[in-house]
Amino acid sequence: MDSEKKAQYRFDPFLHEWIVYSPSRSKRPFQGKQFTQETPRTWTCPFCPDAPEGAGEWVVKQLPNRFASLDESLEIFQEYETGQHFPYKFARNYGKCEVILYSQDHTASFGTLSHENITALINLWIDRYVALSRLPEPGIQYPFIMENRGEAVGNSMTHPHGQIFAFPFLPPKIEREFQAFQAYQETHGECLLCQILKEELHNPVRIIEENLSFIAEIPYYAHWAFEIHIVSKRHVPSIAEMTAEEVSDLGLIMKAVVRRYDRLYNEGKKNTIMPYVMAMHNAPVNIENRDTWHFHIEYYTPFRGQQKTKFLAGVELGTHLFISDALPEDNAKILRELPL
Repeated sequence: MDSEKKAQYRFDPFLHEWIVYSPSRSKRPFQGKQFTQETPRTWTCPFCPDAPEGAGEWVVKQLPNRFASLDESLEIFQEYETGQHFPYKFARNYGKCEVILYSQDHTASFGTLSHENITALINLWIDRYVALSRLPEPGIQYPFIMENRGEAVGNSMTHPHGQIFAFPFLPPKIEREFQAFQAYQETHGECLLCQILKEELHNPVRIIEENLSFIAEIPYYAHWAFEIHIVSKRHVPSIAEMTAEEVSDLGLIMKAVVRRYDRLYNEGKKNTIMPYVMAMHNAPVNIENRDTWHFHIEYYTPFRGQQKTKFLAGVELGTHLFISDALPEDNAKILRELPL
């Protein structure tokens, strides 16, 4: 294998984590580019109903990512040493990348979808999470459901959609969270996030939304000014173990969070959407002790106030130590008091 040219994972010997290298991503489409198939017809958005990938009757839809960073066709996940340089290791980029379309309406966004549409979307996420967990050997350990929303976080297509990356190992943040869940369980005999949930419900100064099944809060330990976590009240490892009522409640609180984001971002503006990353933290799969995991969703936005954007710079990039200029309690109050 020519390790200098092909898509691959490379191992950082200092941080002990994998980095994905995918040269093909530089060719992925951006909104406004003309897409042509074998016919003379062209499209400015490949996900709209008049384009091949968006064709047909559907409410939500799963597609393979044509510019995938990972390659499901590989039959092994195996580390290699380069030979010439002992600390250097790489691996074939086994995994799977999917696109999830939220709606046929190009002008929609998560905050404008109906509750029925969002419920259908969550059920599609459940189907894909389960299906990806059952891929044959070498298998998947982490199906990661996410959404990049807005140009400020690198979204190149405005049609409402998200993605799923399925990895054969635990990504660094997920591995650290998993270790924290297991360590707290071993030391205290209970779930770390269940304990945090009790504290937040007892003193709800950081909670911005709540229903029977979930809370949405700016966590005590937020890294971003308006970071929001949705936490399941019941200790449930993933969306795959949720009841129909919990799926419905999840859709309601996710929409409420996004609408609060958009209301905050729209002050002094018109018809704009808050840029964010939605990171769904389901339990790992095909791994021991997955039941120690507690389902939650994390939202990160670079927004920290009107005309203020959070950029990761010297301290954050150089040390991985975040600096925040606002307390979670204060920003939670701002979000709660928004007139919706």
